[in-house]
Formats: sequence, structure tokens, C-alpha cells
Amino acid sequence: MNTKGLVELIVLNIGKDRGVLNDQTFAIMVLMALVTTFITTPTVLAVYKPAQMAKSEYKHRTIRRKKSSSQLRLLTCFHSTRNIPTMINLMEVSRGTGKREGLRVYAMHLMELSERSSAISMVHKARKNGMPFWNKVRDSDPNQIIVAFDAFEHLSRVSIRPTTAISPMSSMHEDICSSAERKRVAMIILPFHKHMRLDGHLETTRADLRYVNRRVLEHAPCSVGILVDRGLGGTSHVSASNVNYTITVVFFGGHDDREALSYGALMAEHPGINLKRCSFHVDMIRAHNRCNLFLVGRMPEGQLVAALNKNSECPELGPVGNLLISPDFSTTASCTGRAAVSEPAIHGFAKFPQGRRVNRRRV
Repeated sequence: MNTKGLVELIVLNIGKDRGVLNDQTFAIMVLMALVTTFITTPTVLAVYKPAQMAKSEYKHRTIRRKKSSSQLRLLTCFHSTRNIPTMINLMEVSRGTGKREGLRVYAMHLMELSERSSAISMVHKARKNGMPFWNKVRDSDPNQIIVAFDAFEHLSRVSIRPTTAISPMSSMHEDICSSAERKRVAMIILPFHKHMRLDGHLETTRADLRYVNRRVLEHAPCSVGILVDRGLGGTSHVSASNVNYTITVVFFGGHDDREALSYGALMAEHPGINLKRCSFHVDMIRAHNRCNLFLVGRMPEGQLVAALNKNSECPELGPVGNLLISPDFSTTASCTGRAAVSEPAIHGFAKFPQGRRVNRRRV
């Protein structure tokens, strides 16, 4: 606002015409205006670097580096009501011991804005009595979404903040990343751009959703997980009383796989979760048809990975994630691809609560 440009020169000319400025003062003021105008843009570009700031914060916001006593914050994104059952069941298995202060979820409904250029964020606040808000207009999908999350929050004691982000597809990743930065979440969970048909095969929902996921992976200030929805838990709500899940962490090695293992360790705190860590071998993974959920790193390390990197259809899922969604891999288990930033390796594994069953299989 201090660099007026042409307006400043007009004001100086008026001052000279009215005799307020002499020739020498006028020349000095014009030169100062030109210099200030020319150096403003390069200075702002050099000082204000939001992308680099986000990458710097990314190194500190992962599940691995979260203190065990601190609150876990997740940003779960979805595009339609099709994603709601799996998202709710994933929240249930991610809540750990079930303490309300242990998990806070920001559920963001992503809607495309076709006419207006500015993004609109609307936070739907829960009623003071804690009960779900039942809207009389049953045809309104957004209201039904809020009702589903409010009901889950009331029953499971998980803190959920539903949010609707309306923006063009070209800038949708900015809303996601900025919300993750403001809320200081440890992980963003995005839906895959394909959904499962009735015959069990994956079908592309919208091709441009794939590019939104890629941009989020590039600019996210925290870890990112892409959820391939194959009906985790079905349409019914997974509760602590009836859940009996087997979660397999496909482990090659590397930072992403360690982040996936940390997420699995957190899930193992939930009653009824059986966690398996499997050092990857293709034939053994094909035999794991009883598994409900796979957690894989996006960029694993090891000699076996080189063969999997060829002909990767969806690089945002990583080589192992591409194998799990391929038609040759017959399984109904959902898949979450984990992406973490490069950081020093931490040897060993997370400690699990006493009494929890954790199977580690090396093949």
C-alpha cells in the first residue's frame, strides 16, 4: 500500500504545478518513487515464501514425532456421501484408547466452485446440548453429512469439526493445505480418485481429483494418506464392542514406511485391532485375504521396490499402493498410502499397550 506507482507520480506533478515542490525536490521524489516501485516486487518474492514455509513445517508434523500424551489431529477430506461410511470407520479405529482428548478430526467436505473465484469455508458448529442436529429437509446432502458426523461424535466421544470447502478444482489443494496448517494436524487423509463398483473393480470417479491429490502431496504441511475405499467396515458403524479387524503394515523400510508403522501402532491401541507388520514379499501379501486394511508407505526403500516402480499407474499411491489396487490383486481390504517427509531414521518400533496382540511377520 505504500507504493502507489502512477498515482504517486500524479500527486507529485500536482505539487509541482501548484508550486509546493521545486525542481530539485520534484526530481528527488520521482527517483525515490521509481526505485521504491521497482524493488517492491522482488523484495516481496524474496521475503514471502509460503511454499517453503509449508515444507519446513512438514518436517515436524508427523505421527512419528507426535508425543504420545498429545492430541492427535487428523484432517479427513471427502467429496460425496459415498466416502462417509469408510471415513467414519477409519476414525473409529484411529481413536486409540477412545479418550475424547486423544483424537480430534476435522472432516472437510470438498465441493467444486464453478462460477465464483473465491473460496468459501463454513464451519458447522454443533448444538450446545451435544445432540445431533436433525434438519427437517431430508433432501439436503450437506445436512445429512453433518448429521452423520454429529451422531458419530456423540456415540464414540471423538471430537469432530465438520467443514465445507467450496473452491475451484485448480485451487482446492490450497484450501486443504491451509486448513491443515491452521489446525496443526499431523495427517491429511484424502479419498482416492477411484471408487469400487458392485463387481469389485475400481472405476474412476473424476480424473481431476487425482491432480488435486498430487498437488496436496506436493504442498502439504504434514503427512498425507490416500485412502482407497473398498468398503472398510461396510455401511455399518464400527464400534468398540463389535470390531475385530486385522491391519497389516506392509513394511519395506524408509521414512514413509516408518510413518505407516507409527499410524498402525496408534490403531493397535483400539480394542479389537490385531496389527501385523509384514516385511514385504509379493506372494505372501496375496495370501492376506483376511486383512481389512493395508497401511503402506508411498516411497519405500529397498531392492524389491525397483521392480515395482515400473509402469506405475498412480504414482501418488506409490509402488506398493499400485500393486494393491491392480486387478491382479484380488482383495477387498482398503488401502491407505502414507507419505512422509525425509528425516533421520529412527530405529526400533513404537511401544504397544500391554495386553494388545501384535503379530510381526518377516517373509
